[in-house]
Amino acid sequence: GSTVTIARDDGPEQTFRIVGEDEADPAKGTLAYVAPLARALTGKQAGDSVTVAGHEVEIVSVR
Repeated sequence: GSTVTIARDDGPEQTFRIVGEDEADPAKGTLAYVAPLARALTGKQAGDSVTVAGHEVEIVSVR
């Protein structure tokens, strides 16, 4: 999976690695590929913005 750094409109930057459902642990920085945030980020690139649960996030980097 990809590693994505986002900047939330309401807080600091966060980095997540998108993984399979059995590996997901958001507290440790991993998101299941089926999670709403991961789905919104799929196919996007640095500089894009997405809205999830009423919050806008900007993609800072994708590795």
